[in-house]
Amino acid sequence: MNKSVWTGVISAIAVFGLVSILTPARATSDSVPVGTIIAWGGASSSVPAGWMLCNGKALSKSAYPELFAAIGTSWGASGEKFNLPDLRGRFLRGEDAGTGRDPDVKKRTPCNPGGSATGVGSVQGDSLQDHTHDQTPHTHDYLYEYNIFQIADTGSGTWIKRTDTKYLASTSSNANILGAIRYNTKSKVNAGEETRPKNASVNFIIKVK
Repeated sequence: MNKSVWTGVISAIAVFGLVSILTPARATSDSVPVGTIIAWGGASSSVPAGWMLCNGKALSKSAYPELFAAIGTSWGASGEKFNLPDLRGRFLRGEDAGTGRDPDVKKRTPCNPGGSATGVGSVQGDSLQDHTHDQTPHTHDYLYEYNIFQIADTGSGTWIKRTDTKYLASTSSNANILGAIRYNTKSKVNAGEETRPKNASVNFIIKVK
């Protein structure tokens, strides 16, 4: 066998050997467990086959036995139906599991009727932690108006009460408030309808088959 033939055989072995190595690896990476939730960067109309949007939709237990075995009624259920997670407009948070990192865990509620009240599947509304604002000692200027009243002699032995022009004045009062936070008139607050971090919108999808 000449050199060119051997070269071809060795190349073929190398290629097929590489394919045999990569093929199982690709299959393994595609074996995503049913019930897995991921962030999908595409539109809701382009969700891959075997996946569904996490929009709270009710599914049949008999039609999706693997998914029901994975997530059960955590996200809600009624009769022969169970709900997908409803993650529209929501952030995800790891279950507290007794760590105390979710101090309001007992105030959590089911995502849908029949769902978990405190564990996986439960939800919370937005909240701002109770807090105080401390300030350094300072003064406040108040602008107010008042009347000057005088008693005047009419020259005929009688007296009348005369009201003079109104005046404006200001005064200062020390608030005597201690603390470290300063308020600056140049500060700006992006006020809105909720308290939130900077974020980006995605579609959460769940493996159903």
